[in-house]
Amino acid sequence: MSIELDKIPLIKQKRDDDTGKTKLLNSVHNLKVEEKRSVVEHKIPGMEGGVLQDLGREPVQISFEGVIHGEEAKELLKNIRSKFKSGEAVPFASDLSGVADVTDVVIADLEYNEISGSPNSYKYSVTLKEYKPPPEKDEPAPSQEEEAKEEVEEKADEAKSSVNYVTGKIVDGEGNPMPDVDVKITWPDGEYSIKTNAEGVYRKDSLEPNEYTVKVDAKGYEDKEQKVKIE
Repeated sequence: MSIELDKIPLIKQKRDDDTGKTKLLNSVHNLKVEEKRSVVEHKIPGMEGGVLQDLGREPVQISFEGVIHGEEAKELLKNIRSKFKSGEAVPFASDLSGVADVTDVVIADLEYNEISGSPNSYKYSVTLKEYKPPPEKDEPAPSQEEEAKEEVEEKADEAKSSVNYVTGKIVDGEGNPMPDVDVKITWPDGEYSIKTNAEGVYRKDSLEPNEYTVKVDAKGYEDKEQKVKIE
């Protein structure tokens, strides 16, 4: 039988190779293992009995008493007590039936005292609770509002990237369209020359991202120009 608590063997005998004197003698007795399932009974109104719902296995509880004797006993007991005080889970290993699959425990209760008349001897009782780490939290699914916002932003970006043309309409002082008017679209590296159609509309497609300047060669537009930025 073997029991280890955070790699501390609780069943062990260690002697001095030169003197044969016992340096450490650990023993365990009165070991008790408690296993339970969480079962809830749902009563059915107007009927005898009910429905049992199994909520799963509860953490295994392991309790036992032990004796530590020898020159290293005090230091070992101090080590166990420090793990109890931390309240953190510690590794556990044993070949005992029913607890072989328990790998981590929390020291829930610890009692100890020195054995009178026997130097460097202590007896203790301990209760261990099986520790199971909580499941990792799943990231919450985006709300409908967030999804709608993302969709609108994506469409806005698509629309923005699809606008790669310059267009406008030229009219005279009375608001009538001016056909066949020269329109120049310039940018730092070049220039396009186009004309308005019968409705006075001009348009230049397939422009690369840049800042463009539009100038119209017509009466009333001599000092006017328009800046257009395509991203």
